[in-house]
Amino acid sequence: MCRDVFGGLHMGGGLRDRGAWTRVVSRLGIATVSVFLAVFALLVPYSALAQSWSAPRTVYVPSTGHTADGLFLDVWRAERALLGDPVTEEFRSRTGFSGSGDIDANVVQYFEHMALVYLPDEASGDQVQPLALGRQALDEARSDGTTRALARALDRAVCAPASAGNCANVVASGHTIRGGFLTFWRTGEAASWLGSPLTEAFAAPDRTRIQYFENGILRLSAGGTVGPLPLGRIAARRAQVKTDPVEQPPDVPVYDETLFIPPPEATPVEEDGPATDWSFGPGPQQGAWKEVVVSLSAQSMWAYEEGELVMSSLVSTGTAEMPETSTPVGYHSVLAKFDAQTMEGTISGEYYRVEDVPFVMYFDNLGNAIHGTYWHSNFGAPMSHGCVNLPMDIAAWMYEWAPVGTAITVVG
Repeated sequence: MCRDVFGGLHMGGGLRDRGAWTRVVSRLGIATVSVFLAVFALLVPYSALAQSWSAPRTVYVPSTGHTADGLFLDVWRAERALLGDPVTEEFRSRTGFSGSGDIDANVVQYFEHMALVYLPDEASGDQVQPLALGRQALDEARSDGTTRALARALDRAVCAPASAGNCANVVASGHTIRGGFLTFWRTGEAASWLGSPLTEAFAAPDRTRIQYFENGILRLSAGGTVGPLPLGRIAARRAQVKTDPVEQPPDVPVYDETLFIPPPEATPVEEDGPATDWSFGPGPQQGAWKEVVVSLSAQSMWAYEEGELVMSSLVSTGTAEMPETSTPVGYHSVLAKFDAQTMEGTISGEYYRVEDVPFVMYFDNLGNAIHGTYWHSNFGAPMSHGCVNLPMDIAAWMYEWAPVGTAITVVG
């Protein structure tokens, strides 16, 4: 039984670009598409079918034990210092953004300092917006009894003419931003995410200075640095939203910014001979008429016919986190083919089931196969439990091209 595991589709609200292939595909439909792609491959250069690299759309953030996904992931990567790390998973909540009556719940996620909401009906650049946690916190502080310092901070103010370079008037709220608060607010996109000030800066009980904004709170520490308070974490707990860490989902990588850096283009090595030309690949290893060579170190595949390269692609092989999830190195061949198959099994006590895996070609008696992959697009990195994951178009082409008996070689 193949050891791939299905995962990564737990995020809601239309935040993920899932592509054109769906999970449930009839075998007749798959066969029809396979024939079309095989004919199409004869009409266009093979390079046009090569799978381009793509960054992951979901990552796991171990510092807080939560995931970031889709558009929220994009915003978090751009504004991580301002937002902090995620402290909840995405969930649906009535936020007041859906119009009169707020009938429909929106997708929301809390981060350490702020919270984001997904608004699918907005223009593409405005679909992710901050929740007004700062205003909510200020309302709660006033309801608990306004302190003298807060009462003074609520009074409207204007900058003195001589302090124009170190003070800004925000007409929308009638308050000012000064000193280090102004420097922070003007850095990057902080102003658009924090919103307008709701108070002047004032002394907090711990002797630091704080200032309320629409969507967050800034604090000037005793050391002179300005940063956001952990308002998102506080608000999530007050709202009784689950903040307990979750286990890393299968096939969701741990966040590392290098995941979002495209790999360099393959270039030939200076030495002579086709076996040292990486664009050609390692070359045929078994001397067969048709042969597929998979490289674990390059996370790439090359298909050869009569010694000539006819197709290449990035792939995802086994993670090798344990022996059972390693893609076996050695000489193999296609033993059996299935246009679609449901795979299930147990690895280290963990049960998995993957429905309608397409274009399956088993190459050993341990259940390892080359097959199409619709549940992730992070090709070029190990992602599977032993199988060789191919992009859908490459898998469709190979399923038609490689008969039973085709040589399969896995190199390190």
